[in-house]
Amino acid sequence: MSLLIIDDEPIIRRGLRRMVTQVDHHFNHILQAENAQEALTIIEKQPRIRAIFADINLPDMNGLDLVAAIKERCPDTLVVMISGYDEFTYARQAIHLGVFDYLLKPVAQSDMRALIRRLTNELTQDGSTRKTELYSPNDLCNRAADYLSQHYGKKNLSLPMVATALFVDSSYLSKQMKLHLGKSFNDYLATLRIAKAKELLLQNYQYSIQEIGEKIGYPDQHYFSRVFKQHTGFSPRQYRQQ
Repeated sequence: MSLLIIDDEPIIRRGLRRMVTQVDHHFNHILQAENAQEALTIIEKQPRIRAIFADINLPDMNGLDLVAAIKERCPDTLVVMISGYDEFTYARQAIHLGVFDYLLKPVAQSDMRALIRRLTNELTQDGSTRKTELYSPNDLCNRAADYLSQHYGKKNLSLPMVATALFVDSSYLSKQMKLHLGKSFNDYLATLRIAKAKELLLQNYQYSIQEIGEKIGYPDQHYFSRVFKQHTGFSPRQYRQQ
């Protein structure tokens, strides 16, 4: 299958390409474009591109406008928006345009692995049997864990928010998570965020501790450092130096 990566920064394009090739073998033809015009030219010449990773902030066209142009030409192509801007307005517009997913830089290897799993699942299933969920609807705790793994970067993520998304009572969800996952909602979320932070601290040296804290849902660097040290015994800086 063919994948197109669109980003004006060569280091980002190469990094995304490397991550994809490390976690999956389905995308055996990976193309790159540094701007929207080059991307549209590639799409016109190779209309069978199955998936596209597109930066939302391109030099010659807004990423959302590019998505609209892509959808006009290739309505069945799955588009993933990748951006450094954690803005709900962008995410809402991207969802309205029918993007498959929306990721924030820096992208953790584990997040890329989960994304590729969902992409290949979508692309390799017959239309009549295509799966839209990774877990059984009856497995509440697994669905909660899956939701958190996809949305841990939201700074205001809360138990009521997740319960609403899963159509259950928040107190019931809290009890079930404690019973089956062995952690309260807040403990589970904090553990997940710190695991992502540890991964990013060692994986992405070009990003500051502040940027990584924002990525995982802790925009206050001092609070991020305090929580990180509680879980690891090191500050984020010490952990990176180790």
